[in-house]
Amino acid sequence: MAHSRIRAALAGSLGLALVIPLTLASSESSAEATSTKAPTAKPATAKRSTDFQNLNGFMWYYNTYFGYKYTDIEKDLDNLKSRGIRVLGFFSPYNGDKNTCDGCSPLDFYSVSPQNGTIQDWKKLVAAAHRKGMKVVSYFVNIYMDEKSEYFKKAERQYAAGDRTSREVSSFHWTTNPKDPLPRVQMGPASQSKWAYSKTAGAYYWKLWFGPGFDFDLPTNTAEVKRIEKFWLDTGIDGFMWDVGTLDPSWKDVAVDLPKSYTSNDKWLTFEKGTPSQEDDFHKYGINSWFNYKDSDTVNDYSRIIDGTVDADGLEAALHYTDTARKMGATTYAWSIWGDDPEKNLDPHTYPTYPKDDVMRVQEAALLAGAGITYGSGMYDQYIRWSPTLKSRWERVLQTVNTNKALLPAASRTRVTVGDDPRDAPDPKTYAMRRTSEDGKQTALLVYNFSDTAKEVTVDFKDTGIDTTQTPKDLYNGGNAPAITDRKYTISLPAYGFKILDVTSR
Repeated sequence: MAHSRIRAALAGSLGLALVIPLTLASSESSAEATSTKAPTAKPATAKRSTDFQNLNGFMWYYNTYFGYKYTDIEKDLDNLKSRGIRVLGFFSPYNGDKNTCDGCSPLDFYSVSPQNGTIQDWKKLVAAAHRKGMKVVSYFVNIYMDEKSEYFKKAERQYAAGDRTSREVSSFHWTTNPKDPLPRVQMGPASQSKWAYSKTAGAYYWKLWFGPGFDFDLPTNTAEVKRIEKFWLDTGIDGFMWDVGTLDPSWKDVAVDLPKSYTSNDKWLTFEKGTPSQEDDFHKYGINSWFNYKDSDTVNDYSRIIDGTVDADGLEAALHYTDTARKMGATTYAWSIWGDDPEKNLDPHTYPTYPKDDVMRVQEAALLAGAGITYGSGMYDQYIRWSPTLKSRWERVLQTVNTNKALLPAASRTRVTVGDDPRDAPDPKTYAMRRTSEDGKQTALLVYNFSDTAKEVTVDFKDTGIDTTQTPKDLYNGGNAPAITDRKYTISLPAYGFKILDVTSR
């Protein structure tokens, strides 16, 4: 999730924090995939897709900034699920400073912001979501603590009194010499890492971003991070988008190994700015999700074909990233265009729209979620401002995806040729693909017109395995689509129109 301080300070800087990972880690089935043992008579356990490959529909809450109560969200779960939402994301669940980083800067890791309720309210929300087959994840800072936190103030007082071993003092990196080398793993640009003097302590502490950083080369620092993470994992949380992120081996234990091993539920683990350019490294490190394009509030793979940045071939290349992730047991993700304001923070704010939002944002959902990219709303505050027409149509896409296995991230995907005559130049604004469910029992045909005028779009079923004599079901609109009677099939689509059809295959 992009937010103002990260976007301003980290543009182009993440790569500086990355190192080559030394440890191979992947999804639960990785041990089978990498085993070199000779086969035995016992059949191998089939690789299973993860929970997050079998659902779609994210809804992100800036809960601390806007003061959403966890009890109110719990009451809304049935409504959200009926609208196609399956994953709730929180920025962030612990007690954070509303006025720093939009609420993610941690004041107290072991409670929630008072305006959100109590830790018991949070636990009840997570448990209720699980009972309904929904997931709960979080944007989470595990690299520093806000300097205004009572925990750090206590550490300052203890240090001044001569204590060097208390839990609080041991959580941070101290020095009396500001010329000492800074910690090695800095999680961001050099400008955000420095020695800061504490008048209370009478010493310097390592400051990362907005408070004392956790130095992952110091076991006592790492111990507190593990304690924090176990506290939240015990609430049942299903995953984390880690603030900033690095592939440094010293961070792997808290970023990947502990979340996966401490509790048994499938975890969604990603970095704030992870992109497919490093998908192999992410997979080896154990991260199992990343942006399908990049961390941008206003640009995604749909907006790029709409504005002409890419054509249909470029779109296919982009969508192939989610195919690669799926084979790794991972997912890629994207959010409907949105935006936080780097100058005025979040409220009041005018969120970005498409020229014809009521149809284009719906087509955005049909393309991105329909292709198997995990997708949803980047901010609940924006979603509730959409028109009733937009919300109804957008939600119907997510409902369609979640009720058809051929549309879930676990389903395979191949491009389908578009064009009535192969000698003609391909139309850069039309596209089609086939999705096939993981069990092979359902096939879907998805066809798109990305132009601002109506078009007749002809698809060619050669080499697709799709039967050429059948009457497809219209999964989005309901009812039957026109019959297929030949290898070529023409569909009439309005401007920014699409079809999602259930078809039979040989």
